[in-house]
Amino acid sequence: MNNKAFKSICILMLVLHFAASAQVQNSPPMRQVFCSTGGTGSFSLGTIDYTVGETIVSTDSAMSSSASVQWLTQGFQQPNNTSLSDKSTFTNSPCTGANNGSANLSVINYNGNVTYSWEGSSFGSQFLFKNLAPGTYQYKIKDGNFSLAGAIVISEDAIDCDDQLKPYTGITPNNGDDYNNIWVIDGISNFETNTVYIYNRWGAKIWETKDYNNESNAWNGKNSQGNELPDGTYFYLIEAISKTLKKTEKKGWIELTY
Repeated sequence: MNNKAFKSICILMLVLHFAASAQVQNSPPMRQVFCSTGGTGSFSLGTIDYTVGETIVSTDSAMSSSASVQWLTQGFQQPNNTSLSDKSTFTNSPCTGANNGSANLSVINYNGNVTYSWEGSSFGSQFLFKNLAPGTYQYKIKDGNFSLAGAIVISEDAIDCDDQLKPYTGITPNNGDDYNNIWVIDGISNFETNTVYIYNRWGAKIWETKDYNNESNAWNGKNSQGNELPDGTYFYLIEAISKTLKKTEKKGWIELTY
């Protein structure tokens, strides 16, 4: 089709559109996007020839309320959803034997409900996976239209977990800045189990706990009865067992200041 003929068709479409707009209709009209691969379209207002373009699609468009009307339009129809894709992330295990890598499956360009399958499991809503040993993990994701498969590789740093166990040397609870209120032990989460003891300067045990976690289960400068301890230097003993059943023991001191 030459340029002159193409312009003539477009003008005709506009004329038909404005003529149709003056009528009323009982149901929403259909909008046809012309020019799939060539042919003739027949409509309530007549016929029109078309030659090249995209696939013909139908789109509802509400107008008035009593008579049937069709809009004839030349244009491009954008898809609702091109494909399902993901931007999954992962964290490697930080030291030898910790086995606490993680994977977070997340998606973009999805349509409808999204479900996940991890290592051949049934599809469900879980998308975060923790405590992963080094290895290759297969996953599948699907939404209302598409599905995809992928793999995440978890590795671990060639560092002994014992070297990652680093207790801080002081805490300052109740000093008004809401900072450093609990005693932090870096690397404690790399171990399967742990027991932590706090002693005063005379060697008396004043506090202990299992499964220390730097959050809900952490020392805040009080004794086992919940009473505040005085300023001073205290001593700790950490006994931990790695996920490879290696035992670790660490001792040191903490400065408590209000």
